[in-house]
Amino acid sequence: MHGGGEHVVQRIAHSDAARRELERTIRTADVLVRRLGVLGYPPELSRIIGYRPDGRAPFLVATRRGRPLSEMGDRLPLAAGQLWAVVDGILAVLRHLGDLRLVHRDIRPETLWWDGTTVQLADFGLTVDEGEPRGGTAGADPWRSPEQAKGQGRADCRDDVYSAGAVIFHLATGEEATGAADMRDRVRWLDSSLRNLLEGVFTDEARQRVSAYTLRLRRGTQPGFTDTSDFQRPPSVSELEQQARQHFRELRARQQAFHQQQQRRPSYPQPPARPPGSRKVLPVDVRRFAVLSFAVGVTILGVLIALVLALA
Repeated sequence: MHGGGEHVVQRIAHSDAARRELERTIRTADVLVRRLGVLGYPPELSRIIGYRPDGRAPFLVATRRGRPLSEMGDRLPLAAGQLWAVVDGILAVLRHLGDLRLVHRDIRPETLWWDGTTVQLADFGLTVDEGEPRGGTAGADPWRSPEQAKGQGRADCRDDVYSAGAVIFHLATGEEATGAADMRDRVRWLDSSLRNLLEGVFTDEARQRVSAYTLRLRRGTQPGFTDTSDFQRPPSVSELEQQARQHFRELRARQQAFHQQQQRRPSYPQPPARPPGSRKVLPVDVRRFAVLSFAVGVTILGVLIALVLALA
Protein backbone atom coordinates (compact mmCIF):
# COMPACT_ATOMS: atom_id res chain seq x y z
CA MET A 1 0.00 0.00 0.00
CA HIS A 2 1.48 3.36 -1.10
CA GLY A 3 4.74 1.55 -1.82
CA GLY A 4 5.35 1.05 1.90
CA GLY A 5 5.40 -2.74 1.91
CA GLU A 6 2.02 -3.00 3.65
CA HIS A 7 -1.18 -4.68 2.61
CA VAL A 8 -4.68 -4.40 4.04
CA VAL A 9 -7.04 -6.86 5.66
CA GLN A 10 -10.75 -6.60 6.39
CA ARG A 11 -12.27 -7.94 9.57
CA ILE A 12 -16.02 -8.46 9.87
CA ALA A 13 -17.81 -8.95 13.20
CA HIS A 14 -20.43 -11.72 13.11
CA SER A 15 -21.02 -12.11 16.88
CA ASP A 16 -21.62 -9.88 19.87
CA ALA A 17 -18.17 -10.61 21.27
CA ALA A 18 -16.60 -9.76 17.91
CA ARG A 19 -18.60 -6.51 17.78
CA ARG A 20 -17.26 -5.50 21.21
CA GLU A 21 -13.69 -6.23 20.15
CA LEU A 22 -14.20 -4.30 16.93
CA GLU A 23 -15.55 -1.29 18.83
CA ARG A 24 -12.60 -1.37 21.25
CA THR A 25 -10.19 -1.66 18.32
CA ILE A 26 -11.71 1.45 16.74
CA ARG A 27 -11.50 3.40 20.02
CA THR A 28 -7.85 2.36 20.43
CA ALA A 29 -7.10 3.36 16.84
CA ASP A 30 -8.50 6.81 17.57
CA VAL A 31 -6.29 7.08 20.68
CA LEU A 32 -3.22 6.03 18.69
CA VAL A 33 -3.78 8.60 15.96
CA ARG A 34 -4.44 11.40 18.46
CA ARG A 35 -1.36 10.58 20.53
CA LEU A 36 1.03 9.78 17.69
CA GLY A 37 -0.24 11.88 14.81
CA VAL A 38 -0.50 10.73 11.23
CA LEU A 39 3.11 11.53 10.35
CA GLY A 40 4.54 10.10 13.57
CA TYR A 41 2.67 6.80 13.42
CA PRO A 42 5.26 4.00 13.78
CA PRO A 43 5.39 0.99 11.43
CA GLU A 44 5.47 -1.32 14.48
CA LEU A 45 1.75 -0.71 15.10
CA SER A 46 -1.05 -1.67 12.73
CA ARG A 47 -3.25 1.20 11.51
CA ILE A 48 -7.01 1.35 11.00
CA ILE A 49 -7.74 3.01 7.66
CA GLY A 50 -11.49 2.44 7.48
CA TYR A 51 -14.38 1.02 9.47
CA ARG A 52 -18.15 0.78 9.90
CA PRO A 53 -19.07 0.05 13.52
CA ASP A 54 -22.81 -0.36 12.97
CA GLY A 55 -25.11 -2.16 10.61
CA ARG A 56 -25.69 -5.86 10.08
CA ALA A 57 -22.01 -6.63 9.46
CA PRO A 58 -19.67 -4.15 11.18
CA PHE A 59 -16.16 -4.21 9.76
CA LEU A 60 -12.80 -2.49 9.80
CA VAL A 61 -9.89 -2.33 7.39
CA ALA A 62 -6.36 -2.38 8.82
CA THR A 63 -2.80 -2.48 7.57
CA ARG A 64 -0.48 -5.46 7.94
CA ARG A 65 3.23 -6.01 7.31
CA GLY A 66 4.44 -9.42 6.15
CA ARG A 67 3.00 -12.56 7.72
CA PRO A 68 2.16 -13.53 11.32
CA LEU A 69 4.90 -15.17 13.34
CA SER A 70 2.59 -18.15 13.83
CA GLU A 71 3.32 -19.13 10.21
CA MET A 72 7.04 -19.60 10.99
CA GLY A 73 6.43 -22.83 12.90
CA ASP A 74 8.26 -25.01 10.37
CA ARG A 75 11.37 -22.83 10.73
CA LEU A 76 11.59 -22.93 14.52
CA PRO A 77 13.81 -22.56 16.36
CA LEU A 78 14.95 -19.52 14.42
CA ALA A 79 18.59 -19.05 13.53
CA ALA A 80 20.42 -16.62 15.80
CA GLY A 81 20.59 -13.77 13.27
CA GLN A 82 16.88 -13.83 12.43
CA LEU A 83 15.89 -14.51 16.04
CA TRP A 84 17.58 -11.40 17.39
CA ALA A 85 16.20 -9.27 14.57
CA VAL A 86 12.69 -10.39 15.54
CA VAL A 87 13.45 -9.90 19.24
CA ASP A 88 14.54 -6.32 18.57
CA GLY A 89 11.28 -5.75 16.71
CA ILE A 90 9.24 -7.13 19.60
CA LEU A 91 11.11 -4.88 22.04
CA ALA A 92 10.32 -1.91 19.78
CA VAL A 93 6.63 -2.82 19.98
CA LEU A 94 6.82 -2.93 23.79
CA ARG A 95 8.55 0.45 23.79
CA HIS A 96 5.69 2.05 21.85
CA LEU A 97 3.05 0.50 24.11
CA GLY A 98 4.91 1.70 27.19
CA ASP A 99 5.25 5.24 25.82
CA LEU A 100 1.50 5.28 25.11
CA ARG A 101 0.65 3.69 28.49
CA LEU A 102 -1.41 1.05 26.71
CA VAL A 103 -1.71 -2.63 27.58
CA HIS A 104 -2.40 -4.79 24.51
CA ARG A 105 -3.26 -7.96 26.50
CA ASP A 106 -3.15 -10.21 23.42
CA ILE A 107 0.49 -10.43 22.32
CA ARG A 108 1.07 -13.82 20.70
CA PRO A 109 2.48 -15.19 17.41
CA GLU A 110 -0.85 -14.59 15.66
CA THR A 111 -0.89 -10.86 16.45
CA LEU A 112 2.80 -10.19 15.76
CA TRP A 113 3.58 -9.84 12.06
CA TRP A 114 7.03 -9.93 10.45
CA ASP A 115 8.11 -8.76 7.00
CA GLY A 116 11.81 -9.52 7.31
CA THR A 117 12.75 -6.13 8.76
CA THR A 118 9.89 -4.93 10.99
CA VAL A 119 7.68 -6.56 13.61
CA GLN A 120 4.16 -5.13 13.61
CA LEU A 121 1.56 -5.58 16.34
CA ALA A 122 -2.04 -6.04 15.19
CA ASP A 123 -5.51 -6.62 16.65
CA PHE A 124 -6.18 -4.11 19.45
CA GLY A 125 -9.54 -5.59 20.44
CA LEU A 126 -8.48 -6.22 24.07
CA THR A 127 -6.35 -3.11 24.59
CA VAL A 128 -6.89 -0.97 27.70
CA ASP A 129 -5.13 1.95 29.33
CA GLU A 130 -2.61 1.12 32.00
CA GLY A 131 -4.27 1.31 35.40
CA GLU A 132 -7.71 0.40 34.07
CA PRO A 133 -9.38 -2.55 35.85
CA ARG A 134 -8.69 -5.82 34.08
CA GLY A 135 -12.37 -6.69 34.35
CA GLY A 136 -12.05 -10.42 33.81
CA THR A 137 -9.76 -12.80 32.01
CA ALA A 138 -8.07 -11.66 28.81
CA GLY A 139 -5.65 -13.09 26.29
CA ALA A 140 -5.02 -16.69 25.34
CA ASP A 141 -2.97 -19.49 26.84
CA PRO A 142 -0.09 -20.16 26.88
CA TRP A 143 0.87 -16.56 26.12
CA ARG A 144 -1.12 -14.56 28.67
CA SER A 145 0.32 -13.61 32.04
CA PRO A 146 -0.93 -15.14 35.33
CA GLU A 147 -2.65 -11.88 36.30
CA GLN A 148 -4.49 -11.79 32.97
CA ALA A 149 -5.66 -15.36 33.53
CA LYS A 150 -7.08 -14.32 36.91
CA GLY A 151 -8.57 -11.11 35.55
CA GLN A 152 -8.10 -9.25 38.82
CA GLY A 153 -6.49 -5.95 39.72
CA ARG A 154 -5.51 -3.24 37.27
CA ALA A 155 -3.84 -3.58 33.89
CA ASP A 156 -0.08 -3.10 33.85
CA CYS A 157 2.26 -2.67 30.88
CA ARG A 158 4.26 -5.54 32.36
CA ASP A 159 1.36 -7.83 31.47
CA ASP A 160 2.59 -7.54 27.88
CA VAL A 161 6.20 -8.18 28.94
CA TYR A 162 5.23 -11.68 30.08
CA SER A 163 3.46 -12.41 26.78
CA ALA A 164 6.35 -11.04 24.73
CA GLY A 165 8.78 -13.19 26.73
CA ALA A 166 6.68 -16.27 26.02
CA VAL A 167 6.77 -15.51 22.29
CA ILE A 168 10.55 -14.97 22.35
CA PHE A 169 11.02 -18.27 24.19
CA HIS A 170 8.85 -20.03 21.59
CA LEU A 171 10.81 -18.59 18.67
CA ALA A 172 14.16 -19.45 20.27
CA THR A 173 13.33 -23.04 21.24
CA GLY A 174 10.40 -24.12 19.10
CA GLU A 175 8.58 -25.06 22.30
CA GLU A 176 5.41 -23.54 23.72
CA ALA A 177 5.42 -21.68 27.02
CA THR A 178 4.02 -23.28 30.15
CA GLY A 179 3.18 -22.01 33.65
CA ALA A 180 5.20 -19.21 35.22
CA ALA A 181 6.99 -21.41 37.76
CA ASP A 182 7.95 -23.94 35.10
CA MET A 183 9.11 -21.16 32.75
CA ARG A 184 11.47 -19.76 35.38
CA ASP A 185 13.15 -23.16 35.53
CA ARG A 186 13.27 -23.59 31.74
CA VAL A 187 14.87 -20.18 31.23
CA ARG A 188 17.90 -21.33 33.26
CA TRP A 189 18.74 -23.84 30.51
CA LEU A 190 18.86 -21.29 27.69
CA ASP A 191 22.09 -19.82 26.34
CA SER A 192 23.52 -16.89 28.29
CA SER A 193 22.16 -14.14 25.99
CA LEU A 194 18.56 -15.36 26.16
CA ARG A 195 18.86 -16.27 29.82
CA ASN A 196 20.04 -12.77 30.72
CA LEU A 197 17.29 -11.19 28.61
CA LEU A 198 14.41 -13.24 30.04
CA GLU A 199 15.50 -13.23 33.67
CA GLY A 200 12.67 -11.82 35.81
CA VAL A 201 10.05 -12.00 33.02
CA PHE A 202 8.05 -15.06 34.11
CA THR A 203 6.89 -13.91 37.52
CA ASP A 204 3.57 -14.63 39.19
CA GLU A 205 2.63 -10.94 39.50
CA ALA A 206 3.22 -7.91 37.31
CA ARG A 207 4.65 -5.82 40.14
CA GLN A 208 7.51 -8.33 40.52
CA ARG A 209 8.28 -8.37 36.80
CA VAL A 210 10.95 -6.44 34.92
CA SER A 211 9.79 -3.66 32.63
CA ALA A 212 10.10 -3.36 28.88
CA TYR A 213 12.69 -0.62 29.42
CA THR A 214 14.83 -3.06 31.42
CA LEU A 215 14.64 -5.57 28.58
CA ARG A 216 15.85 -2.95 26.12
CA LEU A 217 18.69 -1.99 28.43
CA ARG A 218 19.76 -5.62 28.63
CA ARG A 219 19.50 -6.07 24.88
CA GLY A 220 21.36 -2.81 24.28
CA THR A 221 24.49 -4.23 25.94
CA GLN A 222 24.56 -7.21 23.56
CA PRO A 223 26.17 -7.18 20.10
CA GLY A 224 23.91 -6.74 17.10
CA PHE A 225 21.31 -4.56 18.81
CA THR A 226 19.29 -2.87 16.05
CA ASP A 227 16.54 -0.91 17.84
CA THR A 228 18.44 2.27 18.69
CA SER A 229 15.55 4.71 18.35
CA ASP A 230 14.94 6.74 21.48
CA PHE A 231 17.42 4.54 23.34
CA GLN A 232 20.28 5.63 25.52
CA ARG A 233 22.86 3.00 26.35
CA PRO A 234 24.22 3.01 29.91
CA PRO A 235 27.40 5.16 30.18
CA SER A 236 30.69 3.35 30.53
CA VAL A 237 33.01 3.71 33.52
CA SER A 238 35.30 6.08 31.61
CA GLU A 239 32.31 8.23 30.61
CA LEU A 240 31.09 8.38 34.21
CA GLU A 241 34.58 9.38 35.33
CA GLN A 242 34.72 12.13 32.70
CA GLN A 243 31.31 13.43 33.83
CA ALA A 244 32.49 13.49 37.45
CA ARG A 245 35.65 15.41 36.51
CA GLN A 246 33.61 17.94 34.55
CA HIS A 247 31.22 18.37 37.49
CA PHE A 248 34.19 18.95 39.85
CA ARG A 249 35.67 21.58 37.53
CA GLU A 250 32.34 23.41 37.39
CA LEU A 251 32.05 23.43 41.18
CA ARG A 252 35.65 24.66 41.54
CA ALA A 253 35.02 27.48 39.06
CA ARG A 254 31.90 28.56 41.00
CA GLN A 255 33.88 28.55 44.25
CA GLN A 256 36.65 30.72 42.81
CA ALA A 257 34.12 33.16 41.35
CA PHE A 258 32.45 33.47 44.75
CA HIS A 259 35.77 34.25 46.49
CA GLN A 260 36.65 36.86 43.87
CA GLN A 261 33.27 38.51 44.33
CA GLN A 262 33.80 38.66 48.09
CA GLN A 263 37.20 40.31 47.63
CA ARG A 264 35.77 43.01 45.36
CA ARG A 265 33.19 44.12 47.94
CA PRO A 266 33.90 47.62 49.49
CA SER A 267 35.50 47.53 52.96
CA TYR A 268 34.35 49.87 55.70
CA PRO A 269 36.88 51.52 58.12
CA GLN A 270 37.04 49.88 61.48
CA PRO A 271 37.60 51.84 64.75
CA PRO A 272 41.22 51.74 65.98
CA ALA A 273 41.98 49.09 68.50
CA ARG A 274 42.56 50.19 72.16
CA PRO A 275 46.02 49.60 73.51
CA PRO A 276 46.25 46.97 76.27
CA GLY A 277 45.42 48.33 79.77
CA SER A 278 43.78 51.55 78.55
CA ARG A 279 40.36 52.64 79.75
CA LYS A 280 37.49 52.88 77.39
CA VAL A 281 36.62 56.54 76.74
CA LEU A 282 32.91 57.17 76.43
CA PRO A 283 31.60 59.69 73.92
CA VAL A 284 30.84 63.24 75.21
CA ASP A 285 27.06 62.85 74.93
CA VAL A 286 27.15 59.65 76.95
CA ARG A 287 29.20 61.31 79.72
CA ARG A 288 26.87 64.29 79.95
CA PHE A 289 23.84 62.02 80.22
CA ALA A 290 25.48 60.05 83.01
CA VAL A 291 26.33 63.23 85.04
CA LEU A 292 22.83 64.64 84.60
CA SER A 293 21.25 61.35 85.68
CA PHE A 294 23.42 61.29 88.84
CA ALA A 295 22.48 64.86 89.78
CA VAL A 296 18.77 64.20 89.34
CA GLY A 297 19.03 61.08 91.47
CA VAL A 298 20.81 62.94 94.31
CA THR A 299 18.17 65.71 94.24
CA ILE A 300 15.28 63.26 94.43
CA LEU A 301 16.96 61.43 97.32
CA GLY A 302 17.42 64.75 99.25
CA VAL A 303 13.77 65.66 98.82
CA LEU A 304 12.64 62.28 100.15
CA ILE A 305 14.91 62.63 103.25
CA ALA A 306 13.53 66.08 103.98
CA LEU A 307 9.95 64.85 103.79
CA VAL A 308 10.68 62.02 106.17
CA LEU A 309 12.26 64.36 108.74
CA ALA A 310 9.35 66.82 108.50
CA LEU A 311 6.80 64.11 109.14
CA ALA A 312 8.78 62.79 112.08
